[in-house]
Amino acid sequence: MVVLGVTEEERRASIVIKYRGLKIDKIERENEKTIVYLTSRSRKYLMMCVSGQENVGVSYVRDLLALGEKEGIKSLIMVGGGKYTYSAQKMGTDLGIEMIPPYLPSFDVFKHNLVPKHEVLSEDEKKAVIEKYRAQPFQFPWIKTSDPISIILGAQPGDIVKITRNSETAGTYVSYRYVIK
Repeated sequence: MVVLGVTEEERRASIVIKYRGLKIDKIERENEKTIVYLTSRSRKYLMMCVSGQENVGVSYVRDLLALGEKEGIKSLIMVGGGKYTYSAQKMGTDLGIEMIPPYLPSFDVFKHNLVPKHEVLSEDEKKAVIEKYRAQPFQFPWIKTSDPISIILGAQPGDIVKITRNSETAGTYVSYRYVIK
């Protein structure tokens, strides 16, 4: 069995993996880097966790990009332990690498009793909700992509997040949030 969660960055990565429904195929550790090969139903992912670094620079982004090209994997995720340099952040964003920020909690926020269940709606579910409420997506309350919940779920701008709360007075209460940048 493959184990992830030795460092704080790996714990952050394991939370993202768990709630996005990804499966770990292989883990390679070398010095401060952990390379994780992942799969979902229809896509392969490559994740790099960089630990013990105050700043995560362009060299790590280049390493991840080169490894992705070598393996033929286009969906890349970087989990840094320190702050990303401006150049690394810009290069990663320009190249479509998802940069998981160091402020993302390394514990499972969904296990807290005050955090309700969140899920990103599929396109069909999204259309049904829009029809039901006769509203445009942007008319729903907003949640930013930089919100830790959005990061963990992998919510993209334009998605709708369904939030299900249990209430003593109202029973089960469902609300929706529109994801913005």
